[in-house]
Amino acid sequence: MALALLLFLAFKVLGASSEVRQFFLKQVSGQDCQTLQLGESWTSHSPITCQRESLSLYSENCQSVVYNSQTRMCTPGSIAFGPLDRVTTSIPESSLSDKLYFVRQPIPPCNTSNNFALYDVCGTSACLYFSTSKAENYSDARTLCSQMNSSLFVGNTMAKFSLLWHTSKTYMNADTFIGLQDIDVEGNFVWENGEPLSYEQKQYIWLPKQPDNKRSRQDCAVTWPSFNSQIQGLDDERCNIKRHFICERCGQC
Repeated sequence: MALALLLFLAFKVLGASSEVRQFFLKQVSGQDCQTLQLGESWTSHSPITCQRESLSLYSENCQSVVYNSQTRMCTPGSIAFGPLDRVTTSIPESSLSDKLYFVRQPIPPCNTSNNFALYDVCGTSACLYFSTSKAENYSDARTLCSQMNSSLFVGNTMAKFSLLWHTSKTYMNADTFIGLQDIDVEGNFVWENGEPLSYEQKQYIWLPKQPDNKRSRQDCAVTWPSFNSQIQGLDDERCNIKRHFICERCGQC
């Protein structure tokens, strides 16, 4: 059996669509995707048994494994993402024989009206719109997304932040509003769905020395790929200036 396609499972996509889709255990290199290690390694017969054993131990948050076909070492991982250069604790490491296998996540329904499209990074998908013009401010960006039955992008997991970063650099490459701000409570950044930043996100999603609330008036997070394409992170900026924006159609964000 080819290692690239190892395990097929079917599920019904939640929401308006009842189409049965498939997700599978897919092999990628460490240069394509990453994962966070969940526990110690052990020997396992194959990537499939490695995944099954990992799920039995970490049923709630194991969505990928790193497997070495030469040593048969199996390492459990969290959901696949990346690659993000600032995440220094990710696996697989440098060994050429270490391969990452991830399970594709449920593909969300995507109404492609108003130039929305489905984007995928390392098995995580989102229905996104990249603005072709600038909103007057953060509030205006919120309104424009709402008028298209969507919201500003919610990157509330490492996988979704990874998807945001890679798609924004590829399709936008401009300073861009997303759905993250600390307007209500300074220093308490929350996503548009009300979720706070996770511990991992507080470590990895910001540019160095950010957020800094310069001159006490920077409350909205923006992507800055045009600032330095080699640094993958966000900056806090003023909410009342013109910027591009990213909308997302997601019933369960």
